[in-house]
Amino acid sequence: MGLLIGLLGPLVIENDQRRLGKLPRKARALMAYLAALGGRPVSRERLSDLLWPYQGSDQARHSLRNCLLELRKTLGESAGRYLAAEFANCRLQDIETDVERFEQLSRSKDRSELATAAELYRGEFLADFVIDSEPFQEWLSSERDRTLDLVCGILQRLTALQDDAGEHEAAIKSARRLAGLDPLSEIGQRALIRAYARAGRRPEALRQYRTCAEILKRELGVAPDAETQALANEIAHSGGIVDPANPRTPERPSEERPTIAGRTPPWGGPSRSAPPVADTTRMQWPCLLPSIAVAVAPLRNLTGDPEQQYLMEAFTDDLVTDLMRHGRGLSLARIADERRAEDTPSRIAGSEIEYVVTGSAQRAGQQTFRVNVQVTDAVTDEYRWARRYEVDSAGFEPVQTRITRQVSREIHALLLREASRRTLTAAGVQLGVNECLGQATSVLKGKMRPELTAEAQRWFLAALALDPQNLEALIGFARTCQHLVGQPWWGDSSAAAVALELGQEAINAALALAPDHAFANCEKGMLCSAGGQLEEAAEAFDKALTTDPRFGVAHGHAGYNAAFLGRAEETLPAVERAMRFDQTDRRHSVFFFFGGFAEMLLGRTEVAIGLLQKSLERNSSYGAAQLFLMAGLSLMGRKSEAARAATAFREQYPASRANDFEQLWLSRSTCPGYRAQIDPVFEKIRGLGVGG
Repeated sequence: MGLLIGLLGPLVIENDQRRLGKLPRKARALMAYLAALGGRPVSRERLSDLLWPYQGSDQARHSLRNCLLELRKTLGESAGRYLAAEFANCRLQDIETDVERFEQLSRSKDRSELATAAELYRGEFLADFVIDSEPFQEWLSSERDRTLDLVCGILQRLTALQDDAGEHEAAIKSARRLAGLDPLSEIGQRALIRAYARAGRRPEALRQYRTCAEILKRELGVAPDAETQALANEIAHSGGIVDPANPRTPERPSEERPTIAGRTPPWGGPSRSAPPVADTTRMQWPCLLPSIAVAVAPLRNLTGDPEQQYLMEAFTDDLVTDLMRHGRGLSLARIADERRAEDTPSRIAGSEIEYVVTGSAQRAGQQTFRVNVQVTDAVTDEYRWARRYEVDSAGFEPVQTRITRQVSREIHALLLREASRRTLTAAGVQLGVNECLGQATSVLKGKMRPELTAEAQRWFLAALALDPQNLEALIGFARTCQHLVGQPWWGDSSAAAVALELGQEAINAALALAPDHAFANCEKGMLCSAGGQLEEAAEAFDKALTTDPRFGVAHGHAGYNAAFLGRAEETLPAVERAMRFDQTDRRHSVFFFFGGFAEMLLGRTEVAIGLLQKSLERNSSYGAAQLFLMAGLSLMGRKSEAARAATAFREQYPASRANDFEQLWLSRSTCPGYRAQIDPVFEKIRGLGVGG
């Protein structure tokens, strides 16, 4: 049997039905790249530039030789069979990849072959794969977009074929996956709405329409198009159901905000004595307060060749599109020319323009352009960021992703600083850094509730306004972001997305100041794990435990993260270490939940129920423990107890969208083993009227 390499989802390398051992990160990247090329030879120079772009040529070639040596060691006696490392080129041979099979099946018109292709897509191309190399990340981003487009097309055709064949439940499953992969695509949303309707599930079809309308309004500020609205109206009228064209629900009255420690916080926020159930759908998270207005000017054509103007226009259009996709918390507009003030709007979506993205391209040689990109302050005209790129004349596309991500990261750093400044201004009081940190710490000592986390976030931001490099404030702010990312029912998806990016910005700044800081590395691990970046989370936890082997929180969360990677058998031993090193009763509630969650995945339901009950003995309002306890009771046939647990859960979260809970645990990992374990659990939860 040849070498089997899985690229769709986390990288998997198998030889003779045996999964090969761990490889260093760059060796894994080299193997993945060569595998993706399907046996085509690649020059050593290209590989060196791809993986070690920041080293000199001699050092990069030396690194490549070491990397090839690691591959040979891992492949063992079979190295000569699979790896052809010649003087000038390298390639893999006698290999099979899931991508090659996936692409072949994607062209089929047969229903079963399309279903097989969809199953091959275990997740994003090289999921959780991050390499410190911009050229590699550019290639990776391009492959991810390409394979995502392919699987969406497959699922779209598969759903239609299954519907036509009367396989309505299968069509719903395929359409759910399509809508989940690309929630902003109305093609996928319509496929799911139609699949529900054809299965006779009209209420769910209309509920999906409302979900679609909410997503489009929140993310893009638009209503569903005419075709989607017409479909929903047809379903509503045919079933005698209220017209769904207006998906809005009545607003709930705001609750009176009590005081904290006898006084109201300076920004009028909630307090430690707030009621347990908050209307989180209307909360304004401090990290979302500033919406930075950014104008993008066309790339100026300084090449002397008017025929190149279309490239400049296309590049600018793509830059705006990519910033809209990746630049969370931004209001964007394209302007005619940054040099002509009369063509530049002063406001975007009600906000004053704060930054302008400009650039130019000129000839650097016969085959290359030199592209300059800057971010400037719209008021002072000062440069906030600038970078120069050498681009092949064949096109700008390969370097465009790198430029967009760097611009986006820089603007997010500005966003974090702006959030800090505005928070301090809103406070209207004169406090020092230590007082702000003390207030934040005091708030976080209470139960974990959204209003308390939001207040702590404000205090941490106020501290950062006074001292942008304060380590405790950076870590604390990241911690509050991790709370929001890990509890999607606290806010909408856009809030969680902004929190993830700003939290990572803060924790990376903290680690730049203190690379071996155990708590900072642990917080990075928790934030990455909550955001579904599982491999990166595992590395961060390993680093935290290398620095402090007795760090209980890191042990516990590393074990929890392992469950999402399909290694639930590692969780309970890690939890036991965590509880041995950390005697905090409140944390034991979390650790017991981690253990119960993992044991349920492993099918040891009775043990799981006992651990989840212990978790709730220490924190009776722990929603995650309640959720999985009701599933465990249902799996054991204890229906009345499961129903009571479900009722208590719904009472605690009356304003939350039910599928937020499901999506937290389903979207966090694409590992096939994990998905096979978690799906039956949520079938039981949906049966109790909570998930789905």
